[in-house]
Amino acid sequence: MTIWFPFSATIMKEENIFVSICPEADLICKGKTVEEAVANLKKEVEKFLGEELSQGFSRIVYY
Repeated sequence: MTIWFPFSATIMKEENIFVSICPEADLICKGKTVEEAVANLKKEVEKFLGEELSQGFSRIVYY
């Protein structure tokens, strides 16, 4: 059985990097691009869960 939990991502630009935050898992990642920051965060959330985040993020907010 697959349980779906809505994880969100908040993306902020700080100087030359993008910071991605998932408040539900209390995780923060970074990347050179928005796409890289989101991909890195997705990998860390999957490590946190111990399984693939098949649905992706339920919401992505850019600041």
